Amino acid sequence: MSNPLGMLGKTKRYLEVTRVLLKYNLIPELYRDLRTDYISNPDCTCAFDVENKQTAVKLRQAFEELGPTFIKMGQTMSKRPDLVPQTYVIEMANLQDKVKPVPFEEMAESLDLACVCEYQTRAERSRKKSEEELKVSRERKAKAFIEIFDSFDPNPIACGSIAQVYKGVMEGKPVAVKILRPNLIDTINIDLSILDDFKPVMKKVLGLGGNFDIDALLLEIKEMLTREVDLRIEAVNMRRFDENFKNVKNVAVPEIYSDYCSANVLTMEFIQGVQIKDIIDMSVPQSKKSEYTRTITKSYLKQVYIDGFYHADPHGGNMIVQENDTIAFIDFGAVGSIDDELKRNMLEFYYAINNRDVEGATQGFLRIGGADARDVNIRRLRKDMDYLIANQNYGLEGRQSDNYAKLGLKYDIRLPGEFSTLQRAILLIEGVCLELDPKYNIKTIAIPVLMDAYKKLNAPKGAALQIEFTSEPADEKAELRAAIREIAEKMEGMGDKFLSVKQEENKKNVFSKEFYLTVLLIISTYILLNGGAFSWVGLVGFGGAILIAFLALIRGN
Repeated sequence: MSNPLGMLGKTKRYLEVTRVLLKYNLIPELYRDLRTDYISNPDCTCAFDVENKQTAVKLRQAFEELGPTFIKMGQTMSKRPDLVPQTYVIEMANLQDKVKPVPFEEMAESLDLACVCEYQTRAERSRKKSEEELKVSRERKAKAFIEIFDSFDPNPIACGSIAQVYKGVMEGKPVAVKILRPNLIDTINIDLSILDDFKPVMKKVLGLGGNFDIDALLLEIKEMLTREVDLRIEAVNMRRFDENFKNVKNVAVPEIYSDYCSANVLTMEFIQGVQIKDIIDMSVPQSKKSEYTRTITKSYLKQVYIDGFYHADPHGGNMIVQENDTIAFIDFGAVGSIDDELKRNMLEFYYAINNRDVEGATQGFLRIGGADARDVNIRRLRKDMDYLIANQNYGLEGRQSDNYAKLGLKYDIRLPGEFSTLQRAILLIEGVCLELDPKYNIKTIAIPVLMDAYKKLNAPKGAALQIEFTSEPADEKAELRAAIREIAEKMEGMGDKFLSVKQEENKKNVFSKEFYLTVLLIISTYILLNGGAFSWVGLVGFGGAILIAFLALIRGN
C-alpha cells in the first residue's frame, strides 16, 4: 500500500520542480541546446556557445534553487562532456552550494548530541503538539546542544544545501561544527524518485543512445548523496586521510573530536588560514605561490597513485594555507578510491602519453575500459589517440582537459566511474594551480611521485620507466613495442589454431615444443628491449631459443 503522506510530499515537490523549470523556461531551451551538433572551441566564443551559455546559466540557477539532489546532478554533468556541450560543462562546474541559512533553533531535529531529560506519559507523547510547544521544545534542545561547548556561535560561518558549519570552542581550542540540515533525507528520497520518473524525458532531451546506462548515472548521484548525509562517513574519510599523510609535514587534515560526532553532527578542529582561492589575488610572492602548487600536486598524486584514496572535490575553497605554509584539505564528504589494477592501467596509460607512444596509449585505454581491440575500429582509435597525445604534449594552452570521456563514448568503451570522477578532480587541481602559477606544468612535478607509485605496485617495467621518464622519449622504442605487441597478437591467433589441431590429434599433448619455443622468443625479445638492467636475461633467453631451434632442426633432419 502506498503511503498517502509520501504521495502528498512527492506531489508538492513535483509542483515545486515544475514551477522552477517554468520560471526559467528550461524544457524547450534545453531540448534545443543539448541536441544541437556544431563545432565549438575551448573558450566557447562562437554564436551557438554564447546562446547556449544563457540557458546553461539558467539551469545552474535552477539547480541551486532546487537543492542538494539537483546540485549533485549538475556536478555530475560537469564531468560528462560526452553528454552535454562544453558551455554546460563549464557552467555546471561553477555550481555554488550556497543557500539561505536555517535559524539555529530550526536545526533542532539534527542536534542528536543534545540530551534533554524530560518525562512524558504515553498520552503526552502521542498528542499532537501546538506550534508554540514545538518551538519551546526546539529552543530547549538547541540550548542543551550549545551547553556542550565552552562557547558556541549559533550564526553559521558557512551554509550549504546539505549542512551548515558553525564555530565554537571545546577544551579551550577552536572547533568547527558541521550539522546536517533537518528533514534532508526525506527531500532527497523524493527528488531521487522524481528523477527516476524523468528518465525517459532526460534520455529524449539529452539525445542519449540505447546503449547509455542512465540508471548508472542516477545511481552515481544517489551514492554521492548517501555518503554526504551521514557525517560519520566523512569522519572516517578524514581519519583515513590523516593516517595516509601522518609522515608528510606540509599537508594536514582537521583533527576529529570523535566523542562529539554522530550521523548528523561532525565536530573537528577549526583550521586557521587563508583559502587557496583567496591566495590567487593576494600580493604573495610568486615563488611562494609556485611552492603551493608543488605541495598541492605532489599531495594529490600521492592520494591517487600511491594511497588509492583521494579528495574528489579539491577546489580552491577546500584547501587552506596555514601560517607555516602547510596546506590543509577540508570537506571530505566527496572522496574517491581506485584499486591497484586501475592504478596500474592508468599509470601505464599516462606514461605512454608522456612518451608519445600511440600504440601503448591505445592499448592502455582499452585496458582501462575493459574493451577488446577486436570490438572497436582500432585504426581510427589509434588516429584519435595520436591527436590526443599531440594535444597533451604540444598543446599551446596551459590546461589540458583531454576528453577521454568523449573518446570512450565514440568507440562504445565504458570507462569506469572512478576514472571519470578522478578526471574531474585532477582538472580542478590543474585549474587551481594554473591560477596560482601560469607557468605550472603538472608533468614536471608528477615524475618522482609516479615513480614511487610504480615501485609500490611492483610494476614489471618500473626500472625501465624510471630511466625513460627522465630522458627524451625514443620513437624507435615505441615502434619496437608496437611490433612486439603485433607479433604477440598474431602468434596468439596462430597458437589458438595450432592448439585446436593438436588437441584433435592428441588429447594429452596440449602444447607443442614449437609453441613453447615461440613464447620463449617473444618473452626474451620483450625483456631485451624493456628490461633495463636485466636486458642480459632477455639476451640469454633469445640466444637459447635460437640454439634450441637450430638443434631441433638438425635432429629432425
